[in-house]
Amino acid sequence: MVELMYYLMAKVLFQHYLWLINKLKTKPMTLAELSESFERSSLYDGGKGLLPRTLYNWREKIGELFGIQIIYKNDAYHLANFEGLKDNSPQRWLVQSLAVNESVRQSKELRNRILLEDIPSGEIFLTAIIDAMKEGQVIRLTYRKFTESEDSAPFDVEPFCVKVNLRRWYLLCRVLTPTAQQHQPSEYDCFGALKIYALDRIQTLETTEQKFTFPKEFDPEVFFASHFGVCIGYDIPQQIIRLKVAKGMYNYLKTLPLHPSQVEVESTSEYAVFEYYLHPTIDFFRAILSFGADVEVLSPPQLRKWVSDEAMSMNHIYEL
Repeated sequence: MVELMYYLMAKVLFQHYLWLINKLKTKPMTLAELSESFERSSLYDGGKGLLPRTLYNWREKIGELFGIQIIYKNDAYHLANFEGLKDNSPQRWLVQSLAVNESVRQSKELRNRILLEDIPSGEIFLTAIIDAMKEGQVIRLTYRKFTESEDSAPFDVEPFCVKVNLRRWYLLCRVLTPTAQQHQPSEYDCFGALKIYALDRIQTLETTEQKFTFPKEFDPEVFFASHFGVCIGYDIPQQIIRLKVAKGMYNYLKTLPLHPSQVEVESTSEYAVFEYYLHPTIDFFRAILSFGADVEVLSPPQLRKWVSDEAMSMNHIYEL
């Protein structure tokens, strides 16, 4: 019951934060204008309206959660740095994604005409994890893998970062009491046992009183940059991979790169060749297979063989 109440309160506050950001994205507004607009919104519960102290608290929380600064100047409130956030920054993506969901929520008559992909269970624990990261607090989890029928015993972790991938939220954390050998790239051994958990497989989560200090020398973006998705390439060396892409798929990968390291190294009227530099893991293999015959692995040889063997296995299954 306590977890449900926390979730509902956090969800309401998120809606308030998004409402304020979206209002100020259009133009600066005075307190009177914001208060009048808030009282006309679906968020207004008939109370005292938007008080200066409430607005101050929302501004502080928006700064902490999203890195968006709201300043007061010339008798009006302004978004100071939203346009300055990188287009691919997590803060900008999160605000825009949540804003879309909130717009849909408030447009009941259009719900069947605005189709979104659901992210299973992520929002239940996401706010608590973000708060724990901000406060430097250890969290205690129980977890259930897809291959297991029972929850794990409770264990403590230090939350380092959260990442969304293929409609799932993931938590990268340092496990304080690992029960088995933790596999990770050797260059990160100095940070302890790093582990990734899917939020939709977390069964329980509670914040402890234990504190931790996030290592300033650890860069989550760099950590994931040499991998594909959230699958960490344990003992698989980072290497150059070349894919031959049919022209019909060229524009798709050109406008939506398969990986940030993607570079076009050759182009003809029939095909193009893209080069990547990463740890090729199972997630990357599956992504290549999803393109079917439109994408051919040129190198390295072991990856080409793996895709070939997998294609032959699939052909055997569907053989008539």
